[in-house]
Amino acid sequence: MKRLKIADLQVDIDVKSERLLKQCVPYEDCSQLNSAADITVKVTERQISGILKRYPNFTEEIAEYLRAGSTFYTQLIDFGGIMLHASGVVKDGYAYLFSADSGTGKSTHTRLWCEHIDGTYIINDDKPAIRKMDNELFVYGTPFSGKEDLSANEKVKLGGICLLYRNEENVIERISAEEAIVPILRQTIHRLSEEKLDKFLKLLDDILSNVPVYKMGCNISKQAALLSYNTMKRTKDNG
Repeated sequence: MKRLKIADLQVDIDVKSERLLKQCVPYEDCSQLNSAADITVKVTERQISGILKRYPNFTEEIAEYLRAGSTFYTQLIDFGGIMLHASGVVKDGYAYLFSADSGTGKSTHTRLWCEHIDGTYIINDDKPAIRKMDNELFVYGTPFSGKEDLSANEKVKLGGICLLYRNEENVIERISAEEAIVPILRQTIHRLSEEKLDKFLKLLDDILSNVPVYKMGCNISKQAALLSYNTMKRTKDNG
């Protein structure tokens, strides 16, 4: 069992795969071992076997990664946090999350930000956490950071969310909360109890009421990154 600090919470995690143990290293925290954990993540052999029966092409490592992430993010809801399947970048003190179905190119888009926009870095490339703290919304890196393990153990203000789709030309527009809710629900945790679902929906409503959401069709180009940055960027004046 390892003690981690994720999203400003004390987390005990019991996993075996080398991949996930490696991804946990930047989050290890022994400063509060005498206190109870806020969240406990334990993945059993039975749970792994159950996933492998449903998805025989998965490895045990992938199954454990998915189950551990699901366990953490389900409990995170009780602490005012949710997960969004997204690639997140940080620029000038704000985090911008790009969400889409797997294979659409969200990681490619954030890498274009890092290549062409000075001072940009990735905070999480797979499942960043969004948490409300002191009436503000923050993005946190987590160990659940995808196969490339691109993550930063940091807390950054949420600047905006962008829903990506492939397009030959680069186009972007701000959308309403009503238009954003269904595609965002597709990119977050499912199978919640009634109590947790109620908390989750209230958190999501809070996010969509306070954070700009965009829809963008893009290709793989420097121009795509610059368009999304110049459209979404937050400053002290507009933040």
